[in-house]
Amino acid sequence: MKRLTILFIALFLINGAVFSQKIAVGQVKTVVIDPGHGGAKPGALGKKYKEKDITLSIALKLGKVISDNFEDVTVIYTRKTDVDISLAERARIANRAKADLFLSIHANSHPKTESKGVESFVMGLSNSKANLEVAKKENADILLENDYKNNADYNGFDPNSPESYIMFALYQHAYIDKSLNFAKNIQDQYKSKIKTINRGVKQAELFVLYKTTSPSVLTEVGFISNPVEEEYIGSDEGQADIVYCLFNAFAEYKAAEEGTKKITNPKFDIPGFNKDKKKQDNKNNKKTADTPKDTTKTATDTTVVATNTTVKADTLKGITGTAKTTLPKSDNKQNTAANDKERAIYRIQFLTSDKKLADDAPQFKGITNFIMTKDRLYRYLTGETAANLDEAKVLQKTIQEMGFKDAFIVPFYKGERISFEEARRINTAK
Repeated sequence: MKRLTILFIALFLINGAVFSQKIAVGQVKTVVIDPGHGGAKPGALGKKYKEKDITLSIALKLGKVISDNFEDVTVIYTRKTDVDISLAERARIANRAKADLFLSIHANSHPKTESKGVESFVMGLSNSKANLEVAKKENADILLENDYKNNADYNGFDPNSPESYIMFALYQHAYIDKSLNFAKNIQDQYKSKIKTINRGVKQAELFVLYKTTSPSVLTEVGFISNPVEEEYIGSDEGQADIVYCLFNAFAEYKAAEEGTKKITNPKFDIPGFNKDKKKQDNKNNKKTADTPKDTTKTATDTTVVATNTTVKADTLKGITGTAKTTLPKSDNKQNTAANDKERAIYRIQFLTSDKKLADDAPQFKGITNFIMTKDRLYRYLTGETAANLDEAKVLQKTIQEMGFKDAFIVPFYKGERISFEEARRINTAK
């Protein structure tokens, strides 16, 4: 019991640190790339390669491509050589740099050699035994550290102890939505480029993600225990494909966060890259660049600015939430433009939950005018009458003052989430 008490106290202290270290809104200028394992921690072992070597090679290539294409982005590595870095120190490197994005690269393994596929994880509670086993495997590096039981960084956390995972139950990452967006970008890119099973985006109790104070994703680039995938992820051609996917996922995430267009014709000066395939991919990307996409990757926090518009908290009430997945009509007659189905509108996402909440749940703090969407999580939004960004910013501030500190603005078009860039283009054309 004493041990659990200490864990809970440590948890709340860490949560306080998470929410006090906010990154710059709408900027992706510092990315930390974390090659999994290293030194005396080889990670998973294949017949030919070690996980620590594959992850380092991919990380260095990815960092080079990002640096070659984005002069405004600083790339930081948790390691650049075969050295041993603790999980806690990897997170500290990102936090000290005030990272805007953290990506941890790993290779999967399984006793069954036929297991294959790519998957990405964000911090959260495992909803399956398989996810928990991945977490245990990636957290197991802690056991290789000297005197880890007395290390204050881990607060008594034992990767093999079910009791230790209780500490994650109360944890709510401040950047869960952004992390999910980036993870989905990665899996979408894998699906279009790599011929294997797409195992999707999942949640797991991963210590390195738990400690970071930025949007964070751990991606498994393939199964080193599968002879075919081991050969692929260890080859220049396979790594070039993986880097291509991770870079495009990053570029898409950065463009959505900053409200800019995704980079076209990027430079890929790494071994194994197929230039002819690149030209075809760029051609395909250009065909779809001018149309609103079906996406949930574009939720972006927006800084509140002073305007002459005022929105009272009472305007958030009046319509009881019905947990519909389609969007209701506006009831705010001041914002008639929002009723135009051909215009993009703005909503405020104020709450995220892994469980469906009752309409009168205390978590809503009195807000009754809301709608719900669901993918991997239940997302609750209000302010569907905000027809322009200035009004949305004022409403966002109002909601934040009601206690939803991390409320952010999400553009919609015809019932689908879109990017700020797409919203501006749509509304400018009307």
